[in-house]
Amino acid sequence: MAKEIKYNKATTKNLLLITESDVPGTTQVTPDVIEVIAQIAAQEVKGVYSMRGKLSDRFASVFGSTARGKGVELQQTIDGLVIEAYVFLQYGVAVPKIALHIQNAIKSQVSSMTDLDVARVNVHVSGIIPEKPDHSIDPDNLFGENEVAN
Repeated sequence: MAKEIKYNKATTKNLLLITESDVPGTTQVTPDVIEVIAQIAAQEVKGVYSMRGKLSDRFASVFGSTARGKGVELQQTIDGLVIEAYVFLQYGVAVPKIALHIQNAIKSQVSSMTDLDVARVNVHVSGIIPEKPDHSIDPDNLFGENEVAN
């Protein structure tokens, strides 16, 4: 179990996990790793359409790169880690119910994978995405010429 987290943005971007062990050495985790864990946990919740990305994420995706940790922001407080998750939900879902599932999934995954204390997970619903209508096009009948007229 991590006893203390030292985070100094001026000197390093890494979170230093302090554990009780007889083995000399340290374990450091970058905030990017925690953001990716939180992003994947949120996206696995049924009803989540996608995560909100930043403008730089959109530029990266245009050039073929994938944005890792998009839609997640971290803040270290005295009480522990505060995670902000920005999501787009599918139309028709119960927003409070899905938000609670997202909070539980993120807290559970980050805590179990890093042993960090997660103080809060705030879910921001950035939008609702409606279902796309199913347009099935018959490649053998592109213009509807083979329709049977009554």
